[in-house]
Amino acid sequence: MKNDFTVLIISSVWWSAITRAAVEFIESGVTVHAICPAGHSLRCLQAIESIRNYPYVAPTATLAGAIAQLRPDLIIPADDRVVVTLHQVYNEANPATAMGRLCRDTIERSLGRHEYFGYAQTRLKLIDVLREQGIPTPAATNLATLHDARRWCATTPGPWVFKRDRSWGGSGVVIADTQHEAEAGFHRLSQPVRMVCALRVLLADRDIYSFMEATERRPLPVIAQAHVTGMPANIMVACWEGEVLATLGVNVVSYQGRTGAATVIEITQSADMERAARVACATLKLSGFFGLDFVRCAKTGTYHFIEMNPRLTQIGHLCHGGNTLIRRLLQHVRGRAQVAVPSAAMELHERTMIALFPQILRTEPQTLNSTAAWIDIPWRYPELVEELLRRPWSRRGSVARLEERLRPNMPYGKSVDRGEALGKLSTLLQAGMITDMPVAAL
Repeated sequence: MKNDFTVLIISSVWWSAITRAAVEFIESGVTVHAICPAGHSLRCLQAIESIRNYPYVAPTATLAGAIAQLRPDLIIPADDRVVVTLHQVYNEANPATAMGRLCRDTIERSLGRHEYFGYAQTRLKLIDVLREQGIPTPAATNLATLHDARRWCATTPGPWVFKRDRSWGGSGVVIADTQHEAEAGFHRLSQPVRMVCALRVLLADRDIYSFMEATERRPLPVIAQAHVTGMPANIMVACWEGEVLATLGVNVVSYQGRTGAATVIEITQSADMERAARVACATLKLSGFFGLDFVRCAKTGTYHFIEMNPRLTQIGHLCHGGNTLIRRLLQHVRGRAQVAVPSAAMELHERTMIALFPQILRTEPQTLNSTAAWIDIPWRYPELVEELLRRPWSRRGSVARLEERLRPNMPYGKSVDRGEALGKLSTLLQAGMITDMPVAAL
């Protein structure tokens, strides 16, 4: 067993979930390096050994160089863009050179067998595989033309769900209630991103990575999925070489918009989700972490598989049953050495209804389906709490503030300043939510 275990976290978006995961790695006693955009909340964690900027151009060369220099034992991708880029690094690495072999071995050890990388990039391939194994999945098909979309609507009861490959966070999903919405949604998803939309992303979100992708003017495949009436659910999996090590399943109680991320979840156990996770893991020979999204049918209670997230999801840091998925993977990879869990975190395994922080700040309290939840605030890291109480860095610019003033109904909720965030937390606590420390302590 190595005395020094090194983890490289790579993020190209400003999601805070990976920062919560980084805390778990740090407290597990491993050395953590990070590659992320400017302004990312990862930069609040002083215990991270080194932080580099995620590149605007030529990301494959930059990531390959970082892997060769840092020689991590494990790479943790934070988002789908990074997963795809790591796949490209693997494909471009020359196995005849020492650096090429190092890159390939590290990526395959961290993500799983390279023969199955394509399943993480094409939604329909995995849906078909799981359906063949008897996993409940809604009907789905590829759409090449507007005629295909019209034919789908004519033969499938609405509402209709359309999804663009290589999209995440709900940004490439349309749920259409009418024929007109379906045709407009398919047209938007199947065409290259309009330059005016790309400029909005650049100016309002300060997201140069999405802007650079949009300027490539590449259309991406679109699939249609039958709509399942019910509530979202998901399961996150820690695995190694096709073997499931541990899972954490949740029912989503409240979420952002119609296709956005969960804000309140309830930990659960589901044989349907567990079986789907084991089939996917064994079939694709996965390593590291992945998540599966489901809809729990309102009529039958059956969990229908929707899609896979080939990375850590936003529940990876949660402690349940005395441990977290991150620590269980590290215990396995490092020779099952025991990793101490902080006493404060140990208490959390009794929590089953959890309001995810800071996601809960982007919801209006009156819209929540449940208020009897524990707010997941990382009080042990006050500098991180302060950062997460602020607007995400990508939404702090003047253009973003103007956009939210002119467009009050933001798809995934309005970002808030620190004062508004504290006000929301106070309202949530008065409504029955709980936390470990009073908001007045901030």
